[in-house]
Amino acid sequence: MKFALLGADPDSLQLAEAAVAAGYSVVVGDLNGAGPADLVVPLDQTARWAELAGDETIDAFILGQGTVAEDARVQLIQELARLDRPCLATHPIVSSVLAYFQIDMVRTENSALLQHFNPLAMQAELMQAAAWTASGHPRFGRVEQIVCTRTLADRSRERVLWHFARDVELLDAVGGRLDRVGAHAGVSQEAADYSALSVQLLGAAETPVRWSVEPPDGAEGMVLAFICQRGRVTLAFDALGSRVDAGGETGPLADACSHAATAAAALQRFAAAIESSAPAHSTWPSALHAMELADSIEISLRRGRMVDVYQQQLTESLAFRGTMAAVGCGVLAVLIPLMLLVGWIAGLMGVPVAEYWPHALLALLTVFLALQLLPNLLFQGSGTAPPGGTTPR
Repeated sequence: MKFALLGADPDSLQLAEAAVAAGYSVVVGDLNGAGPADLVVPLDQTARWAELAGDETIDAFILGQGTVAEDARVQLIQELARLDRPCLATHPIVSSVLAYFQIDMVRTENSALLQHFNPLAMQAELMQAAAWTASGHPRFGRVEQIVCTRTLADRSRERVLWHFARDVELLDAVGGRLDRVGAHAGVSQEAADYSALSVQLLGAAETPVRWSVEPPDGAEGMVLAFICQRGRVTLAFDALGSRVDAGGETGPLADACSHAATAAAALQRFAAAIESSAPAHSTWPSALHAMELADSIEISLRRGRMVDVYQQQLTESLAFRGTMAAVGCGVLAVLIPLMLLVGWIAGLMGVPVAEYWPHALLALLTVFLALQLLPNLLFQGSGTAPPGGTTPR
């Protein structure tokens, strides 16, 4: 199997190394047309990403952030999805939840295989933590709350939200499907200060989940604590998502806990999905839900309360109907008063058009209503996937 690496970041480079270690060939073409200088895997060649996107000899693509604007990344992923080319993207590959919805819309309409790599969400051992939330820890009893603390030197808004989008996917897995977000932050120069952001989350399990960011006391990382009736279980991760011991030093970890091992597992899962040709194996809906939760932080800060996150699939058909609904409101609010005004002015000028304006209005409304049949013609036969995202705002 032949992979193309488009865009270099720590996760995509790790995925490329995992592909080479598994015996696959890797071609590199960064989004700016040059291969990443710090890639440590053997390369077949260097080529521009546009050329690689249309190369039929390439079986699948590994996508990272690269060095160009987000718009170029979004367009690339959408184009690959339209061509039904399997893709494995690092998460979050872009910061905009709207871009995630746009990509998901193209993926759904074309039944494309699109997976994402989040090393935290690939921790197989943590899946037992979901059972703790549901039925209690075997030693410490019922889980009363889950506390996640992320330590960052750079606590700018962009970096905090980037890490939250990664961490919340793990919290969503172990704490139950999260669908309520309440954020608290300081205020600096009339804008929210994300350097001390604290986020409260609730979901189907009704177990309180709290995520917060603070400056590091040593190396950056994340600490996840399950606070139970008779004690607590604490898990620590380094900046890349590998498990570490409570002291912050790398301990005698199982292979499944290292960054390299989670990348290998993600690559193996991706290769198996390609061989089975099953678009249902796409993991993009999970990444989309994480981005929607991250996007809800700003809404919660603005409203000063918890907000609900609803699940809904966005398709071209739904987007068209939403646009037509908005246009319809404009037609009813503007067209009718406008025609009445025109008829009144024409009557003052002695032009007998007042008796015809109801017919003209009826004709215009008939044309507008006829446009509602366009979705049945434009989107006929396009499947509607089960809900996997959340309502865009």
